[in-house]
Amino acid sequence: MFDYVLEYSRDGAVATIDLNRPDEGNKLTREMMRLLTQKLHALAGQDQLRAVVLAARGPAFCLGRDGRGETPGALSAYETREQSMAAVLDLYAAIRQVPVPVVAKVHGDALGFGAALAGACDITLAASNAKFAFSEIHHGIPPTMAMTAVMRHLSPKALAWLIYSGETVTAARAADIGLASAVLSQEAFEDEVRSFVDELASRPRRNLATIKKYQTLAAGMAPEAASDYAGALLALVRAS
Repeated sequence: MFDYVLEYSRDGAVATIDLNRPDEGNKLTREMMRLLTQKLHALAGQDQLRAVVLAARGPAFCLGRDGRGETPGALSAYETREQSMAAVLDLYAAIRQVPVPVVAKVHGDALGFGAALAGACDITLAASNAKFAFSEIHHGIPPTMAMTAVMRHLSPKALAWLIYSGETVTAARAADIGLASAVLSQEAFEDEVRSFVDELASRPRRNLATIKKYQTLAAGMAPEAASDYAGALLALVRAS
């Protein structure tokens, strides 16, 4: 056990982290975010790992942040950035820095920070009953940090609509606009996720790591540079 609110298990080449705060909708406190970030950093250094699954206990995947105990009004702007916002941004960065795919197993609702966390993962598998929303605008908050987590996966138009409307969308709609990778039936969700992850774990680690590295870095490149980088990475893999 990693921590009572973050359950960790390892099955061969697959590591699973479960958000384990079901009575609170798996809302994450700042300390939980730091613990999750630390675990992801530790997993990033495990050479035999081929996939990381981020899952959750209870009916919801994650219903957002738990800010109880935080007193932003007593902090300077710099202190707010370093003590509060850094925990969120560091977690998103940790997901990117894991060299193999991080798979979000979204069996229930993912709202606010929960939607950003699910969308930040490399692959987001959603049960057909799951719902997603960036509802911060209804609470007078511009969700710029959540936007950084998902903007590389969504078109600007789709992201703008989600953020400005604050509307709750179905898993099918989330998949249509790129927030979710695939929608799986609620009844067969566990089996279908397990089958996908097992297949993923059967792939050579170097292939998985190369794909993630390319997708992460090439998105910001000019087309010519992205093409050259693709050729260079493939040549390195074949040479090894």
